[in-house]
Amino acid sequence: MKRMKKLLTGLLTLAMTLSMMTMTAFAAEGSGTTATTKMPTIDTERTGSIKIHKYEYNGEDGGTGTGNADDTIPDGATPLAGVEYTVWKISDLTNYYEYNSTEKLPKATDFTVEKDGSSWKLKKNGTLDGTLIDSQTTGATGVVTFGGLAVGIYYVNETKAPDKVYSPVAASQGAGFLVSIPMTNPKNNDEWLYDVNVFPKNKTASGGVILTKQGKCGTEESVLEGAEFVLQKKFDDGWKYVKKDTTDGSWKYDVATKPTTSANGILKTDASGTITVTDLAHGTYRFLEVDSTDDPGNRGYIIDETKEYEFTVNTDGKIVWAAAAEGTKVNGTTNSAATITIVNHKPNVEKDVKDRTDGTWGKDSDYSVGDTIPYRVTVDVPENITELKTFTLTDTPTNQEYQSGTLKIYSDEAFHNQILDTYVGTADGDGWKIEFTPADLEGYKGSKIYITFDMKLKKNAVTVGPNGNTNKINLDYSNKILPATDPNHSNPGTDEIIKETTVYTFEIAVEKVDASNEATKLEGVTFDLYRELDPAATGEGVLTDPVKGLTGKFKKVKEDLTTGTDGTISVSGLANGHYWLVETKTKEGYNLLKKPVEVKIAATYSETEETKITTDSTTGKTTTTTTKVKNLTDAGNNGVFKTVVKNSKGFTLPTTGGIGTFVFTFAGIAMMAAAVILLITGKKKKAE
Repeated sequence: MKRMKKLLTGLLTLAMTLSMMTMTAFAAEGSGTTATTKMPTIDTERTGSIKIHKYEYNGEDGGTGTGNADDTIPDGATPLAGVEYTVWKISDLTNYYEYNSTEKLPKATDFTVEKDGSSWKLKKNGTLDGTLIDSQTTGATGVVTFGGLAVGIYYVNETKAPDKVYSPVAASQGAGFLVSIPMTNPKNNDEWLYDVNVFPKNKTASGGVILTKQGKCGTEESVLEGAEFVLQKKFDDGWKYVKKDTTDGSWKYDVATKPTTSANGILKTDASGTITVTDLAHGTYRFLEVDSTDDPGNRGYIIDETKEYEFTVNTDGKIVWAAAAEGTKVNGTTNSAATITIVNHKPNVEKDVKDRTDGTWGKDSDYSVGDTIPYRVTVDVPENITELKTFTLTDTPTNQEYQSGTLKIYSDEAFHNQILDTYVGTADGDGWKIEFTPADLEGYKGSKIYITFDMKLKKNAVTVGPNGNTNKINLDYSNKILPATDPNHSNPGTDEIIKETTVYTFEIAVEKVDASNEATKLEGVTFDLYRELDPAATGEGVLTDPVKGLTGKFKKVKEDLTTGTDGTISVSGLANGHYWLVETKTKEGYNLLKKPVEVKIAATYSETEETKITTDSTTGKTTTTTTKVKNLTDAGNNGVFKTVVKNSKGFTLPTTGGIGTFVFTFAGIAMMAAAVILLITGKKKKAE
């Protein structure tokens, strides 16, 4: 019996020990050390975690996540680095999971996230809410874990994402969702998950833009190579520059320093006048035209740095243009380039002289010294004239003098509608100058104005060679339009356009010689010079049949032209035409000429234009100069038309005091002497 008691005591001890071990195991299981403990009630003393697995995926959206770590990842999904998540605790669970609770669970759409300086703020229905837990950014595996989370409801927001990435759930700063710690496991509905796994997937999208740059000067349009732009992207703290990385070809979207060269971000139009940008991440961008110091490249076109060409790449890759954006815009589609056409304007000026003979306008003519020369200046007024600071015309003649009061401005080529009569031209040397107030030309933007005026050819006009007497017109205009905040807004700099016309004059050179010996030069011979006119010519100085041998209309050009010791005279400053020399006094012993001597000036000239564009390396000023390549054809005379006039001696009459008259004189004296002798002899005889 005693032995039986001992056996029973041992068995009871063993049973108690086993019972204690079992109780210990159950206690350990209920301590919350694992997320899969099947406990039907929530252990409020436990902590949990939110583990985010971030993927890039452009396929169709999958099903709802279960919170388990073994949720299926769709084919083609890849881990996405660089995504920032921020977590706030917004509530405890006590009031929501009670059997008799009247509280409603919150909705993610009740919350918004705002940036406040360098930190994020959570608002519920516009009011600050929640307790900030932390912000973390995914690495190469795309995973971030927020651990040590007390039981409660948490709001998770995607506060930053890489470029070209967007979330399928729209939110002010990304995709937001709620997580309950713990949550009932939807796979079996009989346990709580304290460590919740989330698998959000973001899509990627990109868009592109083709910028086409055109130039417009008057009615002429062209593509502009070398026009320079910068690209900016809009961020919460303002606009930043966009630059393509030269190593991998990717875009850098947050460049702080303004580009100045192609190497550091300047975009330059190619030979077709285009800039193509592709693979832009979603977001808002703008093009700004700039004046680069190393290569302006705009060839005299006006750069407008006030214009913003803004567009947005949507999350589906489509392009949307800002309503206020300048330029002609064509919306694009996903992954295709949209087109924006930007037009730069340039004024132009042309100068013509009226042809002396047929009255047409051209680049050259010939006139005589003292003649009045009509000119015409044609100005193409740019469409952005009112935005310019400077628009000045300067006329600079050589050997010509502006006739004050003759300048007039018209809106039509026929000179019927005179305009802007307050501008009369300010004397500038022998020429004139007009400093337009650009606002005064608003009514003529995109059209032409015509300026007429007269010059008089001065005595020192060039007669020899093909250069002639030029008359240049210079247009100085603002080459940039700058924002009001720019320190150079009031003085943006100027470009200039230079055009010229030419007036030719010629020379008659006369050599007077002995007809029988041309080596003998005749000094002191005097001529008058006449120019033959059109038979219908009228007006002051017009003579009809002025001398014998000249029939018709003439004008006396010069009178009393007298040969020197070398027997020559010359008359310069003459236009093409027929001239007549009338000898009015000859040298002693020579006869006057029978009739006037014809001298014909028949020079032909042609000019071709050559345009050269230069840029000052210091100021950036562009000068467009159109010069003349002149070709004077006058049979090798080089502008001087020579003629030789021969004079012959007259017949020689006997000279007074010669032998003939001496005989008669001697006979007379002898007869008178004989008469005296006879008279004396007669008186003597009578006396006897």
